[in-house]
Amino acid sequence: MQLRHLRGLLAIEPALRHAKSAEEHAERARRVRAVVERLARVQRAPLGTAGSTPSVRDGLHRERLLLESPVRGTFHGTLLAPQDAAPGPAVLVLGGKNARLDQLTGDVPPDHPDRNVAEQLARAGFVTLSFDHGIGGTLDAERRAGRDEGTLLAHAFALTGRSLLGALTGDALGALDLLAAHPLVDPRRVGLFGHSLGAAVALHTALLTERHDIPLCTASHLGSYPALFERLLTGHEGAVLPGILEYADLPDLYGTLAPAPLQLQYGTADSYLEPADARAAADAVQEAYASAGADAEVHELAMGHGTHVGHAADFFTRTLTGPWSGETSDADVPAQRIRFEVSERRTVLDRVDTALSSGILTQGPQVARFEELARPWTGRDTAAVASGSAALEIALRIIGVAGRTVLVPVNTYFATAAAAVRAGAAVRFVDIELDGLGLDPDALRAALDRHPDTAAVLPVHIGGIVSPALDPALAHCRQRGIPVVEDAAHAFGATLDGHPAGSFGRLGAFSFFPTKVAMSGEGGLLSAASADDLEQVRRWRDHGKSAQGSTLHDRPGGNWRLSELHAAVGTVDLERFAATLAARRALAARYDALLADVPGIRPHAVPAAAGSNYYKYLAYLDPDGPLDRPLLKKLLRERHGVSLAGEVYDHLLCDHPQFAAQRRQDAADGPFERARWFARHHVALPLYPSLTENEQIRVVAALRSELP
Repeated sequence: MQLRHLRGLLAIEPALRHAKSAEEHAERARRVRAVVERLARVQRAPLGTAGSTPSVRDGLHRERLLLESPVRGTFHGTLLAPQDAAPGPAVLVLGGKNARLDQLTGDVPPDHPDRNVAEQLARAGFVTLSFDHGIGGTLDAERRAGRDEGTLLAHAFALTGRSLLGALTGDALGALDLLAAHPLVDPRRVGLFGHSLGAAVALHTALLTERHDIPLCTASHLGSYPALFERLLTGHEGAVLPGILEYADLPDLYGTLAPAPLQLQYGTADSYLEPADARAAADAVQEAYASAGADAEVHELAMGHGTHVGHAADFFTRTLTGPWSGETSDADVPAQRIRFEVSERRTVLDRVDTALSSGILTQGPQVARFEELARPWTGRDTAAVASGSAALEIALRIIGVAGRTVLVPVNTYFATAAAAVRAGAAVRFVDIELDGLGLDPDALRAALDRHPDTAAVLPVHIGGIVSPALDPALAHCRQRGIPVVEDAAHAFGATLDGHPAGSFGRLGAFSFFPTKVAMSGEGGLLSAASADDLEQVRRWRDHGKSAQGSTLHDRPGGNWRLSELHAAVGTVDLERFAATLAARRALAARYDALLADVPGIRPHAVPAAAGSNYYKYLAYLDPDGPLDRPLLKKLLRERHGVSLAGEVYDHLLCDHPQFAAQRRQDAADGPFERARWFARHHVALPLYPSLTENEQIRVVAALRSELP
């Protein structure tokens, strides 16, 4: 029998169960929410109203709504509110599997005293919104042959790798946004209520909404999944995500919500639950809340499969009109936020699975696809390598810089100079110009005169700007026959006069580190006009093999290959890169407008010929202002929850201990006055595709409040 097999599977401990401290709880909660998001595969779609019929009856304002979803189509909902209500607290009410919308709202007499939850909460002073789940009466009764419609729909959704619960949660997330935007609702004071199947939907809605402080009250949905689905056989397919028990049981999901307000109700006479199992689940939820320094409210009641509306109303009165709603602060605005949507994560997983099943884990079809996708953004053919640092070192080894000098801007990341050192060169520094933040052409010419043994020049496209000063710098190098390697780590997708970064020098080196505009986790890329140079890259990256597949080596190459697993991430990111670049540029334009009248700060003016990718949004603090950069960053973080991005850069290369002795020996290259001015005075505002307009407004408001 398969029952023994099933019981063995159900006995396995979920992977994301235990947390002993607030820090562990926060990390566990993040992972659980990510798993729920991936398994639910919610198709987020905004709800609109195709029609509204308002009325007033029995002291309540009523709106019969025809809701419109691009995913589901049209369906019915009802909004209730106290008559003549001002904008106030609201609750999204999600009924059980057999709940009728007209009974939830009191339009017809309920068949049970607690069934009209939405009406009772409205009479208690809350705006309520309820809608039809759409899992009853839609399938032909004759074909259904007495089978449960929700169960049939759940099985059909499973054919697509999705779930009925994910579909219902998508509806609820849209309804939650619609409710919060209603003129009678204070959007800061919105809660969730659910009964039975509706409780499962409400729980998953709370897990997936961006508001992690939303109050949740559920009734008649408590216990452990093994008990509900194997021992009691009362679980419904629409109330659970396929695969969730590998990671978390039902109490673990509730516990993930901590410290948000939570009320759980269950009945000791509920034929769908087992009191001892529900009690143990409630204890586990309270333990999880305690680990987060919070409390969960649990009501064990002498009732059947129902709701104690009085307890629910009291809970929402306390949480939506008390300190929680008034003191809730917005989430912090981080310096960086990396986001892959569920569909993108699943594509990555599919490609990783393809690599694992094929046994080709490096330099296979994913890497080839990664190189192909990069070409339109570099203007040249490319070869993928393990990192941006590896790309620089390989380029310099191809040129052959050992025992000679390499010139780099004094304002760049340490890896630029370190790659030259590892390739055997002596590094000398050059000042920058302040318009495009590139190598200053006059300073470069002087350095070339001082260092006639120069083997290569490494201009860097700081912050995603390809400086117009690159043209005269390239001319100086051509006159002397000196090859140029572009350090384009910041500049994937950036252009100068319409030509992409990485297409100006002999080779262009790119980084795909997670903080970059395009990412593969770890990874790099070299672009080159010469097919011979690219062949050299492929040999250097693979331990210096004399030919692909050869066991003979003709140079001291390294293990600089890009894995198929990293390429799987990179291909997905490159497939969305056009949208990424457009989003970054739109965000930068909004910052330009928002900062126009803010005193004490001046955005960096990107040269007209440069098409920046806005790897960094750079601005300058008033040199004579009372706040220095470290203090401003501290005030923004502690008072406003806003973190500025990292500088590019706060220390010049000549000041690093690695180069301190060299700096003393060759003072003629200094004093690098422009680079020092830039390093002292610039800041980088948070900018990433998922940054919202409200977050940008918050960043600028924080700057305005702290700058004189």
